[in-house]
Amino acid sequence: LMTDARIAGALPKIIATLPPRSAVVFRPYALGASAGGGAVRAFRRIARAKRHLLLLAGRGDVRAYDGRHGFNGCMKGRPLSVPVHDRCEAARARRAGVPVVLVSPVFPTRSHADARPIGRRGFRSLAAGAGGRAIALGGMDAARFRFLRFDGAHGWAGIDALARNQKRNCVPT
Repeated sequence: LMTDARIAGALPKIIATLPPRSAVVFRPYALGASAGGGAVRAFRRIARAKRHLLLLAGRGDVRAYDGRHGFNGCMKGRPLSVPVHDRCEAARARRAGVPVVLVSPVFPTRSHADARPIGRRGFRSLAAGAGGRAIALGGMDAARFRFLRFDGAHGWAGIDALARNQKRNCVPT
């Protein structure tokens, strides 16, 4: 799950309905005022109960998290995941030995409406070039993931699709 202001109010419920051992990429810059310390503690408590990883994207004290998402010179250590949008980022992730890469945008997405989707072929190419376990992001849902598994997708992430699933009281597969 990628946190976002559009789903900030529903985040506790969404995090609780994710399959066990999922990951939540906490993006304080995308949450605005709802990203305070109390929110982080609440998300962390829910995440711990489901054995989720809570990763920090952007600047902040990484000690409150299980790790970080993205290359950020202000944090020490290797990130657990990084975004990959092109061949340069894929090569950087491979050189750094990053274990998980979020390859995007695979399909058109509301959160990056102006970004050109890379499609299945682009996903396959970037996933192979990045070296880590590839997570598909951008316009994703469970049905699209079923196809992308054959293109090297280890999993999928989202914002809107997970919020829709929470509203229907179902867990993505």
